[in-house]
Amino acid sequence: MLIPGRLLIAVLLVTAANAAIPSAAQAQQHWALSGDSRGRHLVRDAEDLCTTCVQLEELAVLGDMAGDGFIQWSRVATRDSLGRYWVGQGQSLKVYDAAGRFLREMGRAGEGPLEFGRVVFVRADSDGVHVLDVRNSRESVIDANFALSEEQRLPGRFRSIYSVAALNGDYVANAWVLSPEGIRLPLHVIRGQEVVRSFGVSDATDPYDVWRSLRILAARPDGVIAAAERFAYTVEVWDSGGSRLVDLHHEVSLNEVEVRQVPYNLTDHPPPHEVIAVRFDGAGRLWVLFHMMRDGWERHYEPQEFPDGQTGIRRRSDSTLDSIYESRLDVIDLQSGTVVARAQLPGHFEAFVGDGLLLQYRELPNTEQLAIWRVTIDGR
Repeated sequence: MLIPGRLLIAVLLVTAANAAIPSAAQAQQHWALSGDSRGRHLVRDAEDLCTTCVQLEELAVLGDMAGDGFIQWSRVATRDSLGRYWVGQGQSLKVYDAAGRFLREMGRAGEGPLEFGRVVFVRADSDGVHVLDVRNSRESVIDANFALSEEQRLPGRFRSIYSVAALNGDYVANAWVLSPEGIRLPLHVIRGQEVVRSFGVSDATDPYDVWRSLRILAARPDGVIAAAERFAYTVEVWDSGGSRLVDLHHEVSLNEVEVRQVPYNLTDHPPPHEVIAVRFDGAGRLWVLFHMMRDGWERHYEPQEFPDGQTGIRRRSDSTLDSIYESRLDVIDLQSGTVVARAQLPGHFEAFVGDGLLLQYRELPNTEQLAIWRVTIDGR
């Protein structure tokens, strides 16, 4: 699960000065929403909620039917300055041009230069493509000519990072950690090998386990961080100094009952609706991407017995993810704290790839593909 190695635990509570990251006061000064005594803002659908404003345009389809361009499911992807798409494939990356044509594979399994243990995050900037490898505790920077230009160690050896977002040259990561004081800390600002600060639990006496600590992250250039709960329509907004600015909590629950750990079953513990990705845009809005279970999802599963005696479920071989889930996009205006646009998306969408770009996963007979879509919001 989300338990990093000893080195990270040892440095969790180290606080470092960071003049480049806005302070709590600076972030709060520009923050529009206020909450109740607990810092909670109740989010509602706007009276003029638009369900036809979201427009999609398919830009590229990634993944050949056979050969080196074959691609597998991924939520790790970015677009570089030349319009090329880089997609994480576990221990390597595959690169496609702007039209979706396969260019090359980067990396292989291992611990040497341009070898990876597990790619968990990629981003692109003027320096090249930055690749975070959690098992080798390393960030690699690949230039426009596909050469390794820089390597930098990450703190400790994480067993798992659930989500990462770029934060002005640093990173904010979601990894569950138990500090020496017994405090559960799911959010960590990382700079090179240093954990600048760790935060995310306002009440350390809560029974905060690994499952409940899963967060999906996004960050703005001013250092504001969105940390969305995976199984609830709740997004905590923090500054990079570890101060919570507001807790956005939609009045309609995402799941009616608290989600427990797997295995799911067909009766009292069905698969949940969940938040998949979040992003800030330049218009002061927060985009939230969901996977929602369709009515009749049970038809696509059958019981499965596990060695420990528990009964779970497995997907039937003749079903597809599109028949089980639907994707939904909500756009929250951070000035009013209301949902101003909503769309049911035509497919199984997995991630935001860049500004206004969405990654779709497709299951096809005998193969898989990923598609890149541009998303715009008319009149909003």
